[in-house]
Amino acid sequence: MTTEVVTKKRRGRETATDMVRSLGLVLIGVVVVWYFAQPPASDVRALRVVDPSADIRAFSAEVPAAPVPGALPDRWRPTSSVRTQGPMIRVGYVTPADQYAEYAASTEPAATFLPALIGRAERLGQVDVGGATWEQYRDADGSLSLAREYGAVTVVVGSTRSTARLEELRVLAGALTSG
Repeated sequence: MTTEVVTKKRRGRETATDMVRSLGLVLIGVVVVWYFAQPPASDVRALRVVDPSADIRAFSAEVPAAPVPGALPDRWRPTSSVRTQGPMIRVGYVTPADQYAEYAASTEPAATFLPALIGRAERLGQVDVGGATWEQYRDADGSLSLAREYGAVTVVVGSTRSTARLEELRVLAGALTSG
């Protein structure tokens, strides 16, 4: 009977070749995970368009004299619509230039509604939109807003999230119609 003596390699005595082989195995695992985690080439996020007409009709019923968005030119897409008690309404749009513009209206006093919507925006002066005078504001990040009071209703076109240019805000403000 022969007895074989098995000698184990002592830890810490690995060679550079052993380390390169271990690193190669890890890299193979990383490449496999990376390959399967790639999104498909057709993974384009579609813009979610909503129909704000029900919220606009309900707001117009509560506040008949309030101007609300009417027909906008092609490629203006409504992407959000919220109507709250108070009454207040907000409708967000993506413009033809793929920028964000928002319409908001409320019966809340302008002194509280404006700061809540446009923050500490700097008043830049007045802007004419179809013969109506709007106050123009710019937030610290460059967001533009137009604001106007219609009796007891304060309307803001743009907000602190707005990326739309002045020309686009003018289009939205010009599309407002009174019920």
